[in-house]
Amino acid sequence: MNNENQKIFYRDWVVGWLKYKKDYVKESTHANYANVIYNHLIPDLGDIYLQDISHNELQKYILDKLKSGRVATDKGLSEKTVKDIMMVLKSSLKYAMNEGKMSQINLDFIYPKNHRKQKIYVLTKREQRKITEYALNNLNPRNAGILISLYSGIRIGELCALKWSDIDFKNNIIHINKTLQRIYLKNVNEVTSRIVVSPPKTIHSNRDIPMSRDFAAIIKPLKVNPKFYVLSSTLEGVEPRAYRKYFNTTLKKLKMKPINFHSLRHTFATNCISLGVDYKTVSELLGHSDISITLNLYVHPNLSQKKKCMNMIWKNHS
Repeated sequence: MNNENQKIFYRDWVVGWLKYKKDYVKESTHANYANVIYNHLIPDLGDIYLQDISHNELQKYILDKLKSGRVATDKGLSEKTVKDIMMVLKSSLKYAMNEGKMSQINLDFIYPKNHRKQKIYVLTKREQRKITEYALNNLNPRNAGILISLYSGIRIGELCALKWSDIDFKNNIIHINKTLQRIYLKNVNEVTSRIVVSPPKTIHSNRDIPMSRDFAAIIKPLKVNPKFYVLSSTLEGVEPRAYRKYFNTTLKKLKMKPINFHSLRHTFATNCISLGVDYKTVSELLGHSDISITLNLYVHPNLSQKKKCMNMIWKNHS
């Protein structure tokens, strides 16, 4: 093991680890790693020697990040954000252990139980009709995108990456195989950004979504060139930030309250469940990596459903 003269500051190690990972992960993933490192890990832990990092200190670090952010006025980071930070931290430390730069330490941590349920907004039937009627009466590529998301549940990055060549009008199928996003490349001196189109995050996100014949007939006239992006009808895509802005402007025109664009996906999923579509099908349409994600987000039986279940069980027994 290294002696005192060979001690390494964590900031130096993690920057080297980031360079090492560049050849092994997607560009967008590498950019996310860089943001975590320069926004959190180096400011928080950069001046600590690798050899002095302990399990107890990292457990305390998790609690501190959940309670407060980078400055005293922050309310604290979400559990997901903290877990993303810890994923990068743990990976960089595992590499250090494997290279013999530090002693083996326990990297299994405990997160406080979160009693706050994840809040999702589902559009009311009236809101769905209002948005649908407006998009149909003012049909253009961007409004068609709103309809596609509301009636297929695709994510905004997937929608922004969608080209007309990805839509098979012969068989009425939307092929989801990529996502578009703006990535921020951060280093010590500057932050740059650019738009990238890359494969979806997980293999389950690659999927085929059938369209109804009527819906396909509505959007097909907008197709000009198979190489064009659906949202722009040009060779240049629309980034999610710009499309969210367009969606918010549309809501204002309709005198509707602000709604997160992701609510269209939530609404699609909720409609599927309420119509009795089996959970496995819904999960695959949404591109979830595990059916448990679908169940936890959208399946919440009410009291009458539970009573019906109990009555059925008793009648079956009798």
